[in-house]
Amino acid sequence: MSDEELAGEKSYSAPALEKGLDILEGLAERASAMSVRDLADQVGRSKNEIFRMIHVLIARGYIQRDSDTDELALTNKLFTLGLRTPQSRSLLEAALPEMMKLALDVGQSVHLVVVHKGMTVTLGHARAESDFTFNLKPGYGRLASEAATGRVIMAFQAADRRERMLADCALQSKKKFDRPIVEQALADIQARGYVLGKSTDFVGITDICCPILRSEGHAAACLIMAHVDRVGQDIEEGRLLTAVQSACERIGKLI
Repeated sequence: MSDEELAGEKSYSAPALEKGLDILEGLAERASAMSVRDLADQVGRSKNEIFRMIHVLIARGYIQRDSDTDELALTNKLFTLGLRTPQSRSLLEAALPEMMKLALDVGQSVHLVVVHKGMTVTLGHARAESDFTFNLKPGYGRLASEAATGRVIMAFQAADRRERMLADCALQSKKKFDRPIVEQALADIQARGYVLGKSTDFVGITDICCPILRSEGHAAACLIMAHVDRVGQDIEEGRLLTAVQSACERIGKLI
């Protein structure tokens, strides 16, 4: 197909493709799972029209069905596909060498994290050469307002961007969203420049998390070292924090 044909008026019809895109876009517009009937109403189609398409999208891993309620929600597969774009690859490609060097130097694994629609997303990690390390699979995420990584990233944003991210968190939260507490935490992180403390998600882990800043001072991502606390072993907090900060600074210059 020529560039002229692609750029011209719509010449071709692909009803099945349009139906599938309607379903994905309809689910993306809702923060919570929804029934087939609600989804049909959302996209302006009948249940019979979308029934078979939903089963295909479930089989291909784009949609998941709750076994108890039969409600539908998007998986992170679309986001995973998005990570293959040049922009996402450039961030990961810039970060990985520095992450590998950092993990080798300190003997602890390091993870690269971004925020997407109110959730943290682990893009990748560098594994330490140690007998015992802590690693998260790519795609792992938590509510950004509750995670050290999410808070670090949100703390270093322009006001309008932070507002949108907080709104996304409120939509994703399954419990009361205490905005004043979150905003105070972000202010404290912005003043301090990092997070260093016991993990709020895992026992026996100390989080050391710093932002990767673009030239204008806004966070594109963050690095987190999940330090495994070993019996009889002291955590050299100052040295480890300096190492993570230095790696983030070098990555920031590359992106």
